[in-house]
Amino acid sequence: STANVSGLGTVVVDGNGRTVYALVSGSNKDVTCDDASGCTKAWPDLALPDGSSGATAGTGIQASMLSTMKLSDGETYPTYNGYLMYEFAGDHGPGQGNGEGISSFGGTWYALSPAGTTITSKTGS
Repeated sequence: STANVSGLGTVVVDGNGRTVYALVSGSNKDVTCDDASGCTKAWPDLALPDGSSGATAGTGIQASMLSTMKLSDGETYPTYNGYLMYEFAGDHGPGQGNGEGISSFGGTWYALSPAGTTITSKTGS
């Protein structure tokens, strides 16, 4: 689904209404954040439930951009326009975008727009 987040505009959110982020480094959009590096403690991953074949497109999401990627841990993760999606532990509920623009774990974290692009600047609203 999508939601409006102050300072970011309309962003992609997960099933709990929390802003999702992608870790990008240059033109590489599938930088992984894994348990081994400790990354997923700060940026929880969104593995699909066992037996689930894919993510469901909610309101405002382009279903054609939703896909999945199987990682080396054997889990399958949803992607949006090729971006792996994560939550940020510093967001304490829906409507927050505290992870925006943070550089860590080999890249920079950005919220995703419904158009499938990273939101790289705050709107100031």
